[in-house]
Amino acid sequence: MKAVSIRQLSAIIILDNCGKRIAVKYYNDQFPPKGENKLVYKSSSSKDGISAPFENTYNNLRTVEDQKLFENDITEKARKLGGDSSETEVLVLNKFTILYLLINDVSIYIVGDESDNEIILHEVMQTVQQCLDNVTNNQIGKKQLLDKLDSIYLILDEIADSGIIMETNPNVIINRLYMHESDLQEHTPLNQAISSAKENIIRSLLSGT
Repeated sequence: MKAVSIRQLSAIIILDNCGKRIAVKYYNDQFPPKGENKLVYKSSSSKDGISAPFENTYNNLRTVEDQKLFENDITEKARKLGGDSSETEVLVLNKFTILYLLINDVSIYIVGDESDNEIILHEVMQTVQQCLDNVTNNQIGKKQLLDKLDSIYLILDEIADSGIIMETNPNVIINRLYMHESDLQEHTPLNQAISSAKENIIRSLLSGT
């Protein structure tokens, strides 16, 4: 029996130009029916060097290992397809429809199932881009996003919950973000601890350790 899902998104993925993670959100609400064996990864080569489209190639993106394999493959395929850095492009991989946008040293991917509405995915992409423009003063880049990493995750949380799109109005999302940041400032010790932890993470990511 096929699992039923009301998800509108499978993932929102923000990577650097080397395919390393900046911020990712996966929405996995499908599980195999009771008694069904867990799907396993099967490797198969195709003519473009990307894994062949077996339904279980990425194990429904359930584990970090599956997700990173997927991220590596979409990075490679997007690189081969190229595209205008100012335009959203579309690629299909396995059972996923993926919209991607390359901005400076950042790649944004909006991932849906093959049956998902591409117009909805495009609307989500526009929302993500406009929100990132806002928090980086129109200077989207790896360093700028890492400096605002807590804000980036709050933005992604506002856009979707469990893969269901909750808000696509950038103004509403940014207003909620500022309200949240204002609340944090009322708790200075906690805010300082969060900032210190964030700086340590950023240093680790930038140093590659």
